[in-house]
Amino acid sequence: MSTILIVDDDRHTTSVLEKALRRYGFGVVTAESATEGISKLTETQPELVLLDLVLPDMRGLEALDEIKRISPETRVIIISAFPSIADVVEAMKLGASDFLVKPFNVDELVSIVKKTLEEARLERKVEAKLSDSVIKALSNPIRKKIALYLLHAGARRFSEVARSTEMDDPSKLSFHLRVLIDAGIVSKNKAGQYSLTGEGVAIVEKLLLRLEREKL
Repeated sequence: MSTILIVDDDRHTTSVLEKALRRYGFGVVTAESATEGISKLTETQPELVLLDLVLPDMRGLEALDEIKRISPETRVIIISAFPSIADVVEAMKLGASDFLVKPFNVDELVSIVKKTLEEARLERKVEAKLSDSVIKALSNPIRKKIALYLLHAGARRFSEVARSTEMDDPSKLSFHLRVLIDAGIVSKNKAGQYSLTGEGVAIVEKLLLRLEREKL
């Protein structure tokens, strides 16, 4: 069961959110100030924080910055009645996952919460899969080229992959594709098309970005 921390001094909003989230099986912790919220963040280690932009003791953006400093992996959704464009932009820069304007539809909020938590779980799964074999598979320039091609082109036949990588030797291309399949990055469907797996997409995007940064 995922735990969600609600940081909002509006007791009515907090009550509505808490009831809705508990109805969907989430654990809920509440706080009426940024200071209390940050304290409960360290105590309960929630997966997600619903953070009001206007709090009695600290600006919501300052609280967001502190939350991400203490727990970078915790997802934060900002909620506010009167956000400015500057607030939205700054919140995203500080690491907010989403921004909702009050009053909002509770079902919509629950849907966004579920989506945000699923994204967080996928990211953790991807991190766990960044094993030596996966890193080795994508460190090879040919396999990196194949992965990038499939990332942007989607499912493609062997001949199309060969043309994109300019590989004339089918046996070598088969070898590289097999390495990517064994690493769980690529799959082959019944029609003979190759494509990145769901996890493969996330792995390729994350790992290739890391490899590019290491070059800088």
